[in-house]
Amino acid sequence: MAQDCRDANLIYAGSNAIEHGRGALSRSDDGGRSWVEITPPAAREEEVWALAASPTVPGRIFFGTSHARLFRSDDGGRMFHEVAAFLKIPGRDRWTFPPPPHIPHVRSIAFDPHAPNTIYVGVEEGGIYRSLDLGESFEALNDGLYEDVHTVAIDPRDPRRLYATTGAGFHLSEDGGRSWRRITEGLDRTYTVPMVIVEEGGEFVLYTAAAAGPPPSWQVAARGADSALYRSVDGGRSFEPLERRFAPERGMQMRFRAIPGASGGFFGVTTTGTVFRYGNGGNGYALRPLVEKLPPAYDLVILP
Repeated sequence: MAQDCRDANLIYAGSNAIEHGRGALSRSDDGGRSWVEITPPAAREEEVWALAASPTVPGRIFFGTSHARLFRSDDGGRMFHEVAAFLKIPGRDRWTFPPPPHIPHVRSIAFDPHAPNTIYVGVEEGGIYRSLDLGESFEALNDGLYEDVHTVAIDPRDPRRLYATTGAGFHLSEDGGRSWRRITEGLDRTYTVPMVIVEEGGEFVLYTAAAAGPPPSWQVAARGADSALYRSVDGGRSFEPLERRFAPERGMQMRFRAIPGASGGFFGVTTTGTVFRYGNGGNGYALRPLVEKLPPAYDLVILP
């Protein structure tokens, strides 16, 4: 899901479970009460795996699909064009995905908060690619990176500090993506997916979640995903686990969203249908389930 930077009720939602004759991308102009299908003809047979709305330009949105394709709209999804330069990245013929039919997909799209024309695109499995010109050209940023990328983020204080969650753990770059290293201190699980950076007491704090194994094991393992939440207060160099009364759990945390206007904290969703909040409840920071037993949840937006 993605939300317009000017109109919080303008929401986009994509699906990676397409049905015959039905597109995978929709838009709501009324906060999710009603939806209009807006899949462009060129992507009618594609699954949508990533969505990102510009934080500064209303109506600008990118979405990424199966077969590792990237599309852009500057008018709120009324017209899209495919980002041709993304199809010409050297080595993309080697991108893959473990389960058959081994089709890679765009899993993450992130706008650089320091440079509105810069985007980062993460491919599962293919690595991270940066464009300084909104998709006219791309450069690879994969030295030392495990290329099964799930989420990419840029530090709000320092554009040289980049973060990536992957199928083999959390990765940090402190030189603008020229090199990466895997972070292990404080992380006792390796399959990392969501990530959020929030401001708490004047400092930025990084949160992530990790499962004990990849998605095929979540349904069959005795402890399910056996996931846990982690926090870093030193720019991703090390982590500490959050309280254990809620995690680990059988489901996996799939998306975090910072609480608007709050002094820290975030909302999250899980594959077992739980919506939860982590934040300051007056007696310190705590994690609290809000809704449980929903269908599997993979993303959320926050309405004003």
